[in-house]
Amino acid sequence: MKKDKIFVITFLIIIYSVLAFYGLKQILITLDIIDLNITDNWKVYEPLKENNIIDKFENKFNSLKVSVENRADNYFPFYVKLNELYQGFNFETNKLFYNEIPLKTNSDNEYLFYDKENKFYYYETNLKDYELEKKLNKQVDFFNNLSNKGIDVYIYLPIRYELTTLKDNNLSSYISEFEEKLNPEIKVEKMKIGSIQEYKDRFYLTDHHWNIVGALDGYNSIMDMLGVAKLSNLSVKQVSNQKYYGSLAKTSMNAEIHDYIRDVDVNLDYDVLVNGKEKDKLFKPRVLAKGKTNKYYDYYVQYFNGQYGNIVYDYHQNDKENLLIMSDSYAWQIDYLIAASFNKTHVVNLRYIPYKNKEFDLTHYIKENNIEKVLFLYEGGATLFDQYDYNFSGRVK
Repeated sequence: MKKDKIFVITFLIIIYSVLAFYGLKQILITLDIIDLNITDNWKVYEPLKENNIIDKFENKFNSLKVSVENRADNYFPFYVKLNELYQGFNFETNKLFYNEIPLKTNSDNEYLFYDKENKFYYYETNLKDYELEKKLNKQVDFFNNLSNKGIDVYIYLPIRYELTTLKDNNLSSYISEFEEKLNPEIKVEKMKIGSIQEYKDRFYLTDHHWNIVGALDGYNSIMDMLGVAKLSNLSVKQVSNQKYYGSLAKTSMNAEIHDYIRDVDVNLDYDVLVNGKEKDKLFKPRVLAKGKTNKYYDYYVQYFNGQYGNIVYDYHQNDKENLLIMSDSYAWQIDYLIAASFNKTHVVNLRYIPYKNKEFDLTHYIKENNIEKVLFLYEGGATLFDQYDYNFSGRVK
């Protein structure tokens, strides 16, 4: 009997350990009993360009790190809770000494802070002044080269906190420098934010994206810059009472504050191709997922899902121009609204298939699809400094 008890206890310990460290869901996926669903919080690591052995090591290390985090976040919720407790202790301790509470770095090595007085998270770049200057000049050369080819280039800059004049030691001067160095034929507009409250109204408090109010503000400026009519009477609705702890809250594992997902209350009639095929049911579902046990589940990605390399909106307005939007996830909330004022609007995201880690022949694409205007709609730091390593000048021809 005693031997049986020891055997049972040992067996239970083994089973518990397997489930704890590998996760029941991961076992079921490995055995092909269930599939990984697109609505899981599954991050994709974008490797850096490898110029030396250190870059190669960094790619290997960070790829492994993201892989471990993916499995921990999705299949082992107890890990999330333990990490949250640990990060919470650090947060409460730092709260005693700082107004701008240092938290940690993200996967792009940006420094994450929490503004205790104004209650929002923000990032600071880890790049030195000379690095920023070098990167900015490289971006300026890239855009000027496109303009010199006769491409009608438009740039809109959504600016996060460190690029506004609101922050001490901000990077706003780089915006002016960027504008001054561009060819005069290139049209540029930037988000205008005059106060902390305006910033909080336009950006998620817990996420690195603008919210729908900020996105609509950008939409109006973009349409004026493009010189086309815009949709009127666009109202905002809250999608659900589900609390949203965005990417910055998730990175810090801190639930001090939260957001809600909001969207435009509008229905538009258009056809759409996704990577050359008719859209599937997962494309921009505009329905918030339910039953997620992970507090830090990424509702932004799930709700506004635009994780595709090539999207073509067709409003069948043959008397209007065709537009190309080169963008990241900042376009997901409003790309179809912009497209409503054009015939066909092509949206290209270099982060996803079919362009991932490949060159994109912009000049050929424009000619092939009879495109008159090209809009660059990226997060401000990506446009100014290519700080997320899209490698515009190396990949876009």
